[in-house]
Amino acid sequence: MTLLTNKYFISASIVITALLLAGSFILLTNYYFNTKEINSFTSQCYDHGGQVLLEIHNNFTNDYSFECKR
Repeated sequence: MTLLTNKYFISASIVITALLLAGSFILLTNYYFNTKEINSFTSQCYDHGGQVLLEIHNNFTNDYSFECKR
């Protein structure tokens, strides 16, 4: 019986670890690409002589609103 329980425990541990790694990867790539997007928008705004209005709503997901005023 303990062998059967051990197999389920190991399988569940592997599945949970894989899900955590996948979730972390998705969050990190989302953060990376949002940061690249903000940097691109900011540099384009400054190149056109604008003033950047950036409000970050959520630091964890990097949710933001961006406006370039001339």
